[in-house]
Amino acid sequence: MRRILLMLVSVVVLLSPAGVQASADREADHKELTALRETTQKAINTMNFDILKPYLVSDNLTVITVDGKKYESLTAFRDYWNQLFQTKAFGLDRIEVNPVADGPTDFLADTVGVCHGTSNDRYFFKNGEIRVMPERWTAVVVKDNGQWKVSRIIFSANILDNPVVTALQQETGKVIAIAGLAGLTIGAAVMWLIGRKKA
Repeated sequence: MRRILLMLVSVVVLLSPAGVQASADREADHKELTALRETTQKAINTMNFDILKPYLVSDNLTVITVDGKKYESLTAFRDYWNQLFQTKAFGLDRIEVNPVADGPTDFLADTVGVCHGTSNDRYFFKNGEIRVMPERWTAVVVKDNGQWKVSRIIFSANILDNPVVTALQQETGKVIAIAGLAGLTIGAAVMWLIGRKKA
């Protein structure tokens, strides 16, 4: 009986003008946050981080990257991201992120929410190879002057089953093998020259 009464009270609250308004407000919030996630995805995939600036609280952005590094501004994260493609050892050409939310944002307060989900990111290597790395992400969003903005983003991946790390290890192994072969060839050539001089 008590359970039925609680359900009836919940229905009455939801159908009341205040309840309907709160539900409509949350629906608007969810739509805005979905658009914010799409803007963040576009900023990362196009490497045009300037489009994200209006959606940050005074450029107050903290990002924990998939390799465990922490950056405390959009500029710092952008520099890190650009460096990924300039480091020859990585051999990366570009990365495409594809964030999908697990569900609606969890609102911790009227102006604070936590979103989380998955992202099957595609890593394009300069040798033409493409690797997909499943990741998880969590974002903290804050409503600032009536607009939802990003405050924190955390990425994580499985370190035990990581196709990107495997690809990098394979490339590193190739480089080591080539360097070793070159060393053996040069060593053999030197020995042959020494042997000729002695003869």
